[in-house]
Amino acid sequence: MLDLRSFELQPGSVRRETATVHLDPIILAGQAYDIRPQDLPVELELQPGHGSLFMKLRFEAAVRGPCMRCLEDAELHIRATAEDYQDEAAAARGEEELTSDYLDDMRLDIEAWARDTIADAIPEKILCSADCAGLCALCGQRLEPGEDHACAEPEADSRWEKLKELL
Repeated sequence: MLDLRSFELQPGSVRRETATVHLDPIILAGQAYDIRPQDLPVELELQPGHGSLFMKLRFEAAVRGPCMRCLEDAELHIRATAEDYQDEAAAARGEEELTSDYLDDMRLDIEAWARDTIADAIPEKILCSADCAGLCALCGQRLEPGEDHACAEPEADSRWEKLKELL
């Protein structure tokens, strides 16, 4: 938590701060993905207005864990930027779209904001390489792009023999 009450924020000014947040691994599809560095430096920009506050968050991090196709080590680099806004009058009226989920009584939860920003920046699939072919469905061997893979043909289930006779 960063207490913004100690920053003498004046409307029309811009205040830049650097903070360090500690981020635990993110769990995706039952797998843990480490955030590197674990103690992550973030840049924060605050622009106060009359009864409002515009905030920007920037950082770079690496996410490391198993490839979602072959389970080998995968790492992706994330350059993240997030923006948020708080309007005190709107917050008092309960208008959620003009209030920040991370700011409460001028205390900013940078860790939650950075964690959510990383979660939003992670692609749908984390891969060791763009051309990762995954694992063979029969033998479980890692498939290499451009290389033939020959494993035993699957044995037909004898229960399907009657259907073959119809063809």
